[in-house]
Amino acid sequence: MKIITNLSEISGDNRDSVITLGNFDGLHLGHKRLINLVIDEAHKIGGRSVVFTFNPHPLKVLAPHRCPPLINILEQKIALFKDMGIELLVMPEFTKRIATMTPESFVVDVLHKLLRVKKIFIGANYRYGKDRMGNVKTLKEMGEIMGFDVEVVDYVTVNGEIISSTKIRELLKKGDVKHASKLLGSPYGIKGKIIIGDRRGRMLGFPTANIEPIHEIIPAPGVYATKINIDDRYYDAITNIGYRPTFKKNELSIE
Repeated sequence: MKIITNLSEISGDNRDSVITLGNFDGLHLGHKRLINLVIDEAHKIGGRSVVFTFNPHPLKVLAPHRCPPLINILEQKIALFKDMGIELLVMPEFTKRIATMTPESFVVDVLHKLLRVKKIFIGANYRYGKDRMGNVKTLKEMGEIMGFDVEVVDYVTVNGEIISSTKIRELLKKGDVKHASKLLGSPYGIKGKIIIGDRRGRMLGFPTANIEPIHEIIPAPGVYATKINIDDRYYDAITNIGYRPTFKKNELSIE
């Protein structure tokens, strides 16, 4: 998978693109459906499969206080796109200058001229351009003018429940990791580095590994049956997320 972080780097490929666009936080089953449709269509027309997303999340730049905690770290998101078989990931930096780009300019200058878009798959609530003025209707209208198709993909549901990143965040905050993983389509995991703790577990005969996570959202305090990956090897584990009032410490610990 090729990754482009600067729009000026898009060149040298004369194939048409099949694209999906969005934030893709969590890369849940709904997102995966979009991506699979993109890959299938790209193979069908001999084009390239493209995901277009911004980094960081636009709200982190425009309204940090309103930005929700993200489910994935960037490294995880990129790995998931690659594992699914996306050929090109376009991930420019989101800036206040980018935020002033009109919907028309984004479609003409980026999607049409740079990426040679032939077909777009998007969710029904997709918005784009300055002040989020662009929507499904305007994108379809631009497609008729510029010569590309737009297919709106219905929400994916599980047992009648619409899958969304918001719903998954709620489940994680409640500690319902099993349900969240079902909507994600893969086990939820957190990544971090092992740090030196107080060694109290070792003194009690139960040495533990203390994890310093690099995620924005952590499941609710509790004891979880987990698997831990160390140097590409998986081990069965019990993970405790919580506070340690017994030792008069109020910081959250993961061990």
